Formats: sequence, C-alpha cells, structure tokens
Amino acid sequence: MPNIETEFKWDANSPRAFFKVLSAVRQVPATRLAKPRTLHICDTYLDTPNHFFEQNQIAFRVRNTDGKWEATFKTRTEVKNGRAVRKEETLPMPRVKNLAQALSFLADKKEWGKLPLTELRPLFSLRNKRTSYDVLYNGATAELSLDNFVIYVCGRRVLMKEAELELKQGAPEKLDELARQITHLSGLAYARVSKVKTATALLALWGEK
Repeated sequence: MPNIETEFKWDANSPRAFFKVLSAVRQVPATRLAKPRTLHICDTYLDTPNHFFEQNQIAFRVRNTDGKWEATFKTRTEVKNGRAVRKEETLPMPRVKNLAQALSFLADKKEWGKLPLTELRPLFSLRNKRTSYDVLYNGATAELSLDNFVIYVCGRRVLMKEAELELKQGAPEKLDELARQITHLSGLAYARVSKVKTATALLALWGEK
C-alpha cells in the first residue's frame, strides 16, 4: 500500500529565510532539534509519450541521493495553506549508477502496479542541496528540510529555496500545531505551489508549442 505523505512548505526565497525557520523552531516550547545532515539530491521527472502520468495526476520521478537510486510516484495535490497530503510509493533500484541505467531498469520491469514503465522520457530535473533536521515535538517526529535547489527545464535553470516540514511519526494534528507556530515566529509565508508544479508550469511556458 502507498504511504501517505503529510508536509508543510514555506517560501524561503527571502533574505535569511533559513535562519528564520531554524530560529522559530528553536523558540517553540517542547521542541528538540537534532544535528543537521546534508544531502545532494537529483530528481528527474518522467512521463510516457502519451502523457500517462500527467493525465492521471501523478508525479513520477527517479531520484539519486548521493549515489542511491530509487523511483517514486506521488499523487498530485494542491498545496493549501502550506499543507500538502498525498499518496506516495518508492521502488529501490539497486546497482543503478546513472540515469540511463535507471531508465533501463524501469523499462525491463515494464509495469509497476498499473503504471507503465516503458518509453519513459525526462521532462525536467531538480538538483537540490538539502539540509535536514529531525524535529521532536510533543510526541511527534518530523523532518525539517531546507532546500536550496535548481530547476533545469528546457535548457534553462531557475534557482529557488524552500523549507519543508514532513511528518514522520505521530498525529498529523501535532504537525499542524508546529507548523502554525513556525509560521507565526518566522514571519514566512507558506509556499503556494510545490517545486514540481513550478517546474511543470515552466515546462508548459518554455516547452515546444
């Protein structure tokens, strides 16, 4: 069964936004912030020639995280008041070393459930330097990610920043509480659209007419 992903997103393109988020988390009572870890992530989003994933409102990607490859699909949802909830499932790809091998791995598998995996073609990619922190709050565990990323689409690149707070364990209501306090203390606005929706809009704007 797919997992349910619940997260909040903030627009972090303003000056010192990451500092403001971290400062806000540290001010929230009953919150513990673990030491940071840095990840280098490259996501390539794919679709079939007949746009199967677009037509079914699914985002399908292959991800390389510091040499570890996996494929993931997520149901597309709107970001409402910073909060996104969607189904996702991940497929490990052992022994894959590059994108060509990842596409070959998927083509050999042919299908994943009802998802077609042959003739996949790249749409755009996101390269992300992510700094993540485990956050403990009133019995819930969340992951705070500070994303400094570049969207590569149609031969162009767009630099952006975003902060995410994703529930890992515990009641969703606790994540809601923590997000509200971070928003109040940091003064940052929730992100109106996701990275993927931004990249998709740029693809529609700059792609072949």
